[in-house]
Amino acid sequence: MLFLGKIKKMVKNKFATNDHLDRYQHTLGVVKMAKYLAKQYKVSTKKAMLAAYLHDYCKYDKEEDILKLLSEKDKEECKQYPVLYHSYASAAFYKKEIGSDEDIYQAIRNHVFGRLGMSRLEEIVLISDYTEENRAYPSCIHCREILLSGNLYQAIYESTLLTIEFLKKKNIVPHPLQLEVLDYYEGLCKNDIK
Repeated sequence: MLFLGKIKKMVKNKFATNDHLDRYQHTLGVVKMAKYLAKQYKVSTKKAMLAAYLHDYCKYDKEEDILKLLSEKDKEECKQYPVLYHSYASAAFYKKEIGSDEDIYQAIRNHVFGRLGMSRLEEIVLISDYTEENRAYPSCIHCREILLSGNLYQAIYESTLLTIEFLKKKNIVPHPLQLEVLDYYEGLCKNDIK
């Protein structure tokens, strides 16, 4: 596995340009939040930071380059839900070029809206993406406040709910997994599990 410093430099070289400076700042925010949460929840900070640095790595890649990284099954799913292209491609890039840690791979792959049975690392990267300090939307600020008060599951539930509501307002059908994740975390919140 590459050293974290090399990963950071790789991401900076790709995004710290006039065209994508906002994505670079977002990525640094995700890394900062993921590192903080990893310490809070006793997860490897190195793994959390690595997944956070790479979560959007293929965001602006050419479609032909992204498609080369994806399986046929992933291509079909991404056709229906294009928001997944970059996360699936970024995860595939990680496995092809950097390392084979399954938890890091899944954290990158599932950072858009999660899945059932997420590891704590996956939860951290998912919610860090939504709540990092550069996100100034009221919904993100609301979820960040919940998260920083120590309610990880409630923050994941609220961020999922708000995302689904946003999609419905735009007449976009949520991915079935989003609805499953919503129900699952609603159940965890009701049971008051931390």
